[in-house]
This record gives sequence, C-alpha cells and structure tokens, in this order.
Amino acid sequence: MALHPDFPESPYAILDPAIRWFPANEAWREAGMDRLMSPLVPQLRRKVKEWRDRGYKETTDTSKSLLTT
Repeated sequence: MALHPDFPESPYAILDPAIRWFPANEAWREAGMDRLMSPLVPQLRRKVKEWRDRGYKETTDTSKSLLTT
C-alpha cells in the first residue's frame, strides 16, 4: 500500500479523492490505478466529496451532526 505524498497526518482530516491510499507502490499510481482498483472506488469517492461539499444535503440533522463531529 502506498500513501499519496500529501496524505494528511491527522486521522480526522477529510481527504480529497485525489489524495488517497493506493494498493501498490506510489510510483505506479498514474499508470496502474485503473488496473488495480475497481472503477467504482474513485467514482464513489468523488460523489462523497461532492455530497460533503454541499453540506450533506438531504441528510437528517442527527446524521449531519454525527458526520461533522
């Protein structure tokens, strides 16, 4: 497993989809990402980021509180 060079130290940091772990040597990230991970993974990460950026739209107050605490 390789971590992006800009991977945050804090376990509480919200990660940008482009700064995630990669299941191989970091040098292979550009050439091999699509072969080592399901295409669903990056799509899902982007969608979750969009949802967060919109303030967890259409989420109950309780869920929103749990997600932002």
